[in-house]
Amino acid sequence: MKQIQPSQVTVSLISGDDGSDRIAINMSELMDSVTVLTPAQARMLATELITAVNRAEVKASLKTTPNLWRRTGNAPARPVEGAAYLGETHARLATAG
Repeated sequence: MKQIQPSQVTVSLISGDDGSDRIAINMSELMDSVTVLTPAQARMLATELITAVNRAEVKASLKTTPNLWRRTGNAPARPVEGAAYLGETHARLATAG
């Protein structure tokens, strides 16, 4: 996969020959890397991009949050207390009245 610099991406609105609008995305200064989308396609791409960015931001924040000590495996051992009431010695039977 090829990575590009953010300053190399341009998005512009162009009018088609039939009067419909299209969205042109130019990924670099070369003209052979222009993608032309319909508004519906551009909206779907934008939604997918926003979703991916949100996931990446959440993942990055989870890695740096100090409250995740439980996930690191370094959690201090907590004492486990025994049950104060052990229950009845015989099984309970339910009766319908």
